[in-house]
Amino acid sequence: MTRPWTVCPHAPIERFEDNLWSVAGDVPGMALRRRMTVIRLRDGRLVIHSCMPLRDAEQRELEAWGEPAFIVVPNGFHRMDAPAYKARYPQAKVLCAPEAAARVGQVCAVDGTFADLPSGDAVSCQPIRGTRGGEHAFLVDSGGRTSLVFNDVVFNHPHAAGFAGFMMRAIGSTGGPRVTRFARLMLVNDRAALRAHLEQLANTPRLARILVSHVDPIVERPADVLRDVARAL
Repeated sequence: MTRPWTVCPHAPIERFEDNLWSVAGDVPGMALRRRMTVIRLRDGRLVIHSCMPLRDAEQRELEAWGEPAFIVVPNGFHRMDAPAYKARYPQAKVLCAPEAAARVGQVCAVDGTFADLPSGDAVSCQPIRGTRGGEHAFLVDSGGRTSLVFNDVVFNHPHAAGFAGFMMRAIGSTGGPRVTRFARLMLVNDRAALRAHLEQLANTPRLARILVSHVDPIVERPADVLRDVARAL
């Protein structure tokens, strides 16, 4: 049985650019928090990265902003709410990397890959070298300013309270921008290649910010922060 439309506590919508909105919220039953990022294409359709159900008012606001057209499931761990989004927006296409298709397909029909996103529009993506599982970086163009959207390969999760927060801190998942120990174990298969790719992305012209699925945006000196993350690998 798939998970129904379930709203967990979440923050207000953050409007970073005219074509880039984002929302942070809780993961049910965990101290881990998550972030959904929404990109508006030039024709008004929406690309929803790592989807998360919102309260009625915010969900209606999102729908008024544009038509949910692409549900991007960034890896096999981020499939939880994809079936609910597909049920709410049956015309939307569920997209994932080929490496994640089997796992995502266990809960929701997969309509295509990231190659099916409109080319030459506000968003492009590239597989992250040195990783497995389908991790991609999404680049969002907003009038010459670029935002990078990562999934699990880069975290920026603050320390959390309680025993669960203590455990997250103990395994190195919290406390600032980083490639976590979990990511190194589960997602990284070539540290040198990943380091080189992160450094390449840090050189993106007019890099304005970095958004990550877990969880805080990196808005101060994003290029320098990404270089620091790469050097720490």
